[in-house]
Amino acid sequence: MNATRTHLFSTTDARAVLSALAARWDAGDGTGYGELFTPDATYVQFNGVLLSGRREIAEMHDLMFRTMLYGTRLVTHDIESVRTVGEDQAVVVSTGAALYPWQKEVTPKRLSRQTLILERVDGRWLVAGFQNARIKPFPTSGPVFALAARAVRMRVDRALRAA
Repeated sequence: MNATRTHLFSTTDARAVLSALAARWDAGDGTGYGELFTPDATYVQFNGVLLSGRREIAEMHDLMFRTMLYGTRLVTHDIESVRTVGEDQAVVVSTGAALYPWQKEVTPKRLSRQTLILERVDGRWLVAGFQNARIKPFPTSGPVFALAARAVRMRVDRALRAA
């Protein structure tokens, strides 16, 4: 084995990246938060808004930390998967939430899933891509599901007949 080979990304590395993000978030430091991203990073917020580049990510978070996310703390609930893509790339899927001071724990309504694409740059892991989505399980059984499925099928069939 090559003794100079760097170690591959691990769950410990994932925790370190997520902890660094949380520390900057908890401090309300939009600029510092942005520094944890590559200069050309992409960031998809939970509402689908796309931020492009470290500067835009930092500016948006600076604004949000002064307004709608003021006083929040970032909590990692679970690290669901860690996958090394190459010596210098990794993909992490985790769950977590931004909690306000009056919230003591992550509730199902606040829980989101994040996918982070990480890149090792000069020995430091930075976020190159970030996608955040609220977890809202879609029912796949039961009377409400059956009714919704019938309604969709009727509308599709009607549209196909009209075409």
